Amino acid sequence: MGVKTLRVAGFWAVLLLMTSCGTAPKGRATSTTPTPQKSEQTTWDVDLSRSELGSILEFLASDLLEGRAPGTRGSRVAEEYIKSLFKLWQIPSAVPGDYLQPFDLNGFSARDLELDVGGVTLHFSKDAMGAVLSGEPNPAVEAEAVFVGFGITTPLWNWDDFKDVDVKDKIIITRLNDPGLFLPDVFEEKVLTYFGRWTYHVEEAIRRGARGILIIHTDETAGYTWNVVDNSWSGEKVRLDEQVNNNLKLRAWVKEKSLERALAARGIDLDELYEASLRRDFRPVELGFKIRAKSTLTSRRFQTNNVVAMIPGQSEKQIVLSSHIDHLGIGKNKEGDNIFNGAIDNGSALASMMLVAKHLKEKQKDLYYTYVFLACNAEEGGLLGSKYYVSQADKSKIIANINFESTPVWEKAGSLMGVGARFSTFEDLLRKVAARQGLEYSEFSLSDQGLFYRSDQFPFAAADIPAVWVSAGEDDASGQRKYTAFWSGDYHTVDDEYDPSWELEAMEQTIRATLGLLQLIDEGRLEPSWKDNLTFPITQK
Repeated sequence: MGVKTLRVAGFWAVLLLMTSCGTAPKGRATSTTPTPQKSEQTTWDVDLSRSELGSILEFLASDLLEGRAPGTRGSRVAEEYIKSLFKLWQIPSAVPGDYLQPFDLNGFSARDLELDVGGVTLHFSKDAMGAVLSGEPNPAVEAEAVFVGFGITTPLWNWDDFKDVDVKDKIIITRLNDPGLFLPDVFEEKVLTYFGRWTYHVEEAIRRGARGILIIHTDETAGYTWNVVDNSWSGEKVRLDEQVNNNLKLRAWVKEKSLERALAARGIDLDELYEASLRRDFRPVELGFKIRAKSTLTSRRFQTNNVVAMIPGQSEKQIVLSSHIDHLGIGKNKEGDNIFNGAIDNGSALASMMLVAKHLKEKQKDLYYTYVFLACNAEEGGLLGSKYYVSQADKSKIIANINFESTPVWEKAGSLMGVGARFSTFEDLLRKVAARQGLEYSEFSLSDQGLFYRSDQFPFAAADIPAVWVSAGEDDASGQRKYTAFWSGDYHTVDDEYDPSWELEAMEQTIRATLGLLQLIDEGRLEPSWKDNLTFPITQK
């Protein structure tokens, strides 16, 4: 598989798929297990044919879309395709720009990173991954190195790694994750919190005026391998204006073993620094040397779009359903298959949201709430499209967000799960939906990796809007737990490709569960609310 040119045939492929989505023959997806007996028949239930389930997904994952990176031709085709489906189903635009909500991004594509840590050279991709962000072709930065432990300050657990130490204009070296991974009764123990995410560490570095940040990678603390970092950061990285118009220039990951080697050359024991960072009285450690970094990169400023539609109900109160369009594009430094198709991340999820929209439109006359459908962009860059949408929205009207992320595509699951549901009454509602549909309710086994903070429901949650990611569970009928395996296998690799043999039954379950949840909320006027167990700050309202 290689990069393919989008010719006239691509247009007819889009048209054919849109037509099939609108006129697909009825009939349920082929099942390998008996359909669970529902304890209650839900009037919002739907029958979905396998062709209806697969057609949108197959096109979004096509090589023709070239990995759907923001600001590329493939992304624009995906945006126009989603817009056309909304038009086909007579779901009106929710924004002035004929479904498209434009926003500006700054793109940086690093081809190399020269990193000198105390006189030891660390190599691009092999030891470190990142860039010095600037509009210049060969930007450089040099500053004193400071180890800041976990680099976390929060009153929620009375934890402050920085104390009164000023790290302005320094390059900070920070551990990933949070102290709960190593200490009992601290944070959420081994469940990764918002404060352990790499995005939080970058945000904190910006707030403190640091000149650069090195994030120490291990598989355990990140929840994913170095290969994921390499793939995710080797292409173009995109940022909103406020994320680059600041003092933080160097943003990079470093392998633990590589950093350990560089520190040892200066007589510094990384394990001793780690041990000190587990104490509440820890203070940042000046390491006594400078870090020098230089990038070879290209930069650009461009516009991309969210695609936003709306089904008006009797009330102006809104429930926003979201799913991201983008994936990682084309691997610039890869040989052979170099297209990150993103079939599951996030083609299956976006297709699921679109089919929920199609079937909700058929019930419009009965709807109490207004339903907004947000196909957002630049999620892989740090939830940028959903952040922008939330920043521009009238948040007083939004009562909830339901997000679709990496929806499973295999045979039926025995359960339904809601990532982040435990923070709100969404959990109680989803338990009831699961029971109605003859399913168990389960917790995602990978929730300890901070997944709630890693997808587009989180900007809504941070704005004080109850939010959840809904999905069929991991307990597939074959017992192979294919969804669990996806996250440590094909996730963020070129192998995340469409497979025509997928049963798509779990995808159907996710759609049916979402419609059941919406019916429960809509007919009962049951607006979700937070519980008293939030482990993240409400940053905007």
